[in-house]
Amino acid sequence: MPQNVFYRFYEFLSGELLYEHHILKHFFASLKRWLFAYVLAALFAFCLGFMSGWFEKIHKLGVMSATLLQMMPGLAWIPFAMLLFGIGERATLFMIFMTAFPPIFLHVSTAVANLPKEYVKIGQMMGLSRGVFLGKILFPYLLPSLVVGLHIGLAIGWRVLIAAEMVVGGSQGLGYIIIQSRWLLDFESAFISIGLICLVGLFSEKFVFTRVEEYIHQRLRI
Repeated sequence: MPQNVFYRFYEFLSGELLYEHHILKHFFASLKRWLFAYVLAALFAFCLGFMSGWFEKIHKLGVMSATLLQMMPGLAWIPFAMLLFGIGERATLFMIFMTAFPPIFLHVSTAVANLPKEYVKIGQMMGLSRGVFLGKILFPYLLPSLVVGLHIGLAIGWRVLIAAEMVVGGSQGLGYIIIQSRWLLDFESAFISIGLICLVGLFSEKFVFTRVEEYIHQRLRI
């Protein structure tokens, strides 16, 4: 019954342990893994994507490689993660990284490769330094594509995080709650975890990226 789920959630928030940990500890453990691996993937994807797009000789190879990675389902990384890192934190981070990286890389690399040559000529004619060119011309041009890539990577990384916690994760996290609830037939705890997962996805979708994309589009119109 729905009221039982809400009552149980209140009990957990009040201090009752959920599988040996406070529910907020499970929640923040998942957030920490997700954000750490995602930020790492975003940094690598942006730097490598920029290099791939700027140098024509490696662009096709980079795009082909990232496309192949993107075509792999997130769960397909489980055996690789287990072989490389065993079961635990690092395996989970690896899976998030490998699924969040490709869409960010592809959007950045493609945008840089398609940069109109006129922009470069204008920068040279105006005598802009490399730093000014990047900050005033190139980065604003890349920003819409970068945000789309970040948006896709974040969503994919969150979904893979939950699956990874169910299979190769440790003893904390929202995915861990779900898999433990399955074995113990603890449906209330499972629904609580699913609800928190949905809330995080809804918040990142509606209150973060939607507003960021609207702001960027408004600024570009000005």
